[in-house]
Amino acid sequence: MPDSAALVPLDYSGKIGASGKRPRFRFLPHQKQITSYLKEIDVATTGGGEVVSWLPKKIGARPFEGRTPVEYMVKMGMDGMAEVLRLLTEAALRRSLRK
Repeated sequence: MPDSAALVPLDYSGKIGASGKRPRFRFLPHQKQITSYLKEIDVATTGGGEVVSWLPKKIGARPFEGRTPVEYMVKMGMDGMAEVLRLLTEAALRRSLRK
């Protein structure tokens, strides 16, 4: 995911400079909370057997309804991140029960 797209879920209001380097900024409390969700989602996708490429793919099923999980998280904010994490956790539990 490009840096500019990665900053969207963080609710970063600045812009990437002409150099194209990632900006340095202090996290606000809500950005810290967002980051904690994103870290948990990363752990769930990499450690839980999910393919990381799942996040940028359009999914027709609820709750995504044609959006990617990333688009859904951006649109729904913290609630969307919590829902994506819940779905990933649920999928991991289902996989563990099948083994």
